[in-house]
Amino acid sequence: MKNLHIWLAYVAYPATTAAYFERALRQRCRTTTIGPSLSNELIEKLQQMNMKLPMKDQDICTGLNPDMEQIIADTDTASYPDLYLWVESVVGYHPLNLEALPCPKACYFIDTHLHLDMHLEWAKQFDMVFIGQREYLDEFRAQGIRAHWLPLGCDPEVHRRFDEPKIHPVGFVGGVKSGSRRQALLTTLDSQIPVHYERCFWDDMARLYSQSQIVFNEAIKNDLNMRVFEAMSTGTLLMTDMARNSGQDELFRDGEDYAVYRDSNICDVARFYLGNEELREQIAARGQRLVHNAHTYAHRMDDLLAVALGSKPDTFSAEELRERSLAGVPAIDADIPASNYIGSTRRSFVIPVLDMSPASEYNILTLLKDLEDIEGDVIVVFNGQEVAEHLKDHPRITRYAIMKQNIGVARAWNLGLEIAATPTVFILNADLHVEQLAIDALEQALLSLPDAACVGPQGSFFEFALARDYTYFDKGTFNQPLEVDAVSGFFFAIKLQHFNEKLIRFENGFTPCYFEEWDLGMQIKRAGLKNYIVPTSAYDHHWSGTIRALREINFYEKAETAGEILLRNRRIFLTKWRGITSRENSRQLLESGFLRYITNHAQNLVVEGRVDDARKWLEHVTHICQDDAGIVALRRFVDVMASKAGAQVRTMAGGAIN
Repeated sequence: MKNLHIWLAYVAYPATTAAYFERALRQRCRTTTIGPSLSNELIEKLQQMNMKLPMKDQDICTGLNPDMEQIIADTDTASYPDLYLWVESVVGYHPLNLEALPCPKACYFIDTHLHLDMHLEWAKQFDMVFIGQREYLDEFRAQGIRAHWLPLGCDPEVHRRFDEPKIHPVGFVGGVKSGSRRQALLTTLDSQIPVHYERCFWDDMARLYSQSQIVFNEAIKNDLNMRVFEAMSTGTLLMTDMARNSGQDELFRDGEDYAVYRDSNICDVARFYLGNEELREQIAARGQRLVHNAHTYAHRMDDLLAVALGSKPDTFSAEELRERSLAGVPAIDADIPASNYIGSTRRSFVIPVLDMSPASEYNILTLLKDLEDIEGDVIVVFNGQEVAEHLKDHPRITRYAIMKQNIGVARAWNLGLEIAATPTVFILNADLHVEQLAIDALEQALLSLPDAACVGPQGSFFEFALARDYTYFDKGTFNQPLEVDAVSGFFFAIKLQHFNEKLIRFENGFTPCYFEEWDLGMQIKRAGLKNYIVPTSAYDHHWSGTIRALREINFYEKAETAGEILLRNRRIFLTKWRGITSRENSRQLLESGFLRYITNHAQNLVVEGRVDDARKWLEHVTHICQDDAGIVALRRFVDVMASKAGAQVRTMAGGAIN
């Protein structure tokens, strides 16, 4: 593009839109400006006296109505343009004999809402037309004119944030005609909230915006004007009316990227944002990112040139511009999860306690002792008042909740999650012994493994249809993190943000116990997240330390045996997930990851040269997946590899004997 030569035609003065076009174009290609300079008479007429910017002549100086045929005749062919771009600047600048130009001709209209008829007539002189006001596209196209929407924009180097105190509640830069709607709105606003108004340009304008808490804007005849983009570019909250049919409501969102007022509530809107500084600055910063992402004059020139030179048929739509502006920008509510983490530490430990775990050598007291030197909030949910009365004031307990009766494991876990105020939450059985190394191993895995929502030191692959494990990974049976169907519930860690965003919670229907872990594994998989087991030996746990000691389990006003609870919850689990997967047409959720594990493990053994081990492994698991074509094919391949390896060994042995 550096070899491209553009003639940029406009009346030279620094505060016009074309001056920003020029800055962007000169960074991209050879640019020659052509046109007259702004006369002193026009400077006064256009109220540009405060411009404080040097006036300069164009590269090719002309009058208001230059003869382009003559100018081309006087120009060396090596300096002919590849594109002639006329930009609306001052009324009356209309070059003659444009057809003499030896290149495509394009124009850019800004104030079509004020000069529609004139623009429609003048547009006939050009091969393509770009307009800043989308509402009028159909008017041009109805007359056979090739027209494209190209909104105005900002120049971040000019419309920048000055690091100065915000001394003005409301600031405004622009023209105000006597008796206009704009004057009436400013008068209404100023009657209740101080408004600072100046007629200024470039740095002075950006400085005033930076010194303001809010920048006021009003659209004239629904125009999407320069002030919208320039104010947002400075990082100050833009407060504007809605320019209907302009694309404004598609490019930006009220209350997210800027603020929109109606004539009847302008003071209320201003007061609201003046009284909510943190919200105001959050919205302003987001608006700034959006305009810098997709609404600079550099973006506009790239789009215009792509269309003018035939690289694409049309400029970006409002929807496309919105998408581009949001690239890399967090969702508006992205900070909400972080606001939940009001705790002073990074992790919490949730411990349901029913009793003193009479069948185990470990209990809540030994666990609290383990946690004395491990950082984190300790949240105890007492599933009964008796133990609570003795332990609630324990110095290691940060927060607690006391239930009059046993509410079960799942409900206690959920209550613990609601109390937790840290990004990582560990769920611990009261009859667990745990060391710092185990906590660190799980926490590191949770933060580093892809899409990890839940991690623990033990877990399984399970067969849904028969509600049984394919294989269970106990302590010491694996040596690297492994994605599984479910993590065991006696000791695990979860990422609370995932649980909150995906609405994951433990199924209360499984009260008082059983199937919570499998159900959680299914929920996590349904959310597109993952369960992992992580190797660590820095813990100890004996299964069913409480349940083995009870003939019946009391919960709420009920009492049931472990067997009765198991049967009931198995039915609930199977029915629940058959219903969900049927309604959502997601039967694949019921499939275990075990086949993938079998395949990966066998392939890894082959890669390591342990072909015989791979064969034995596949023989061991064939009864589980004998109908799977992939596993059958893999076993045949491994059998062939094993046979070849055996034949090679026999040949070598025979050679040695000979």
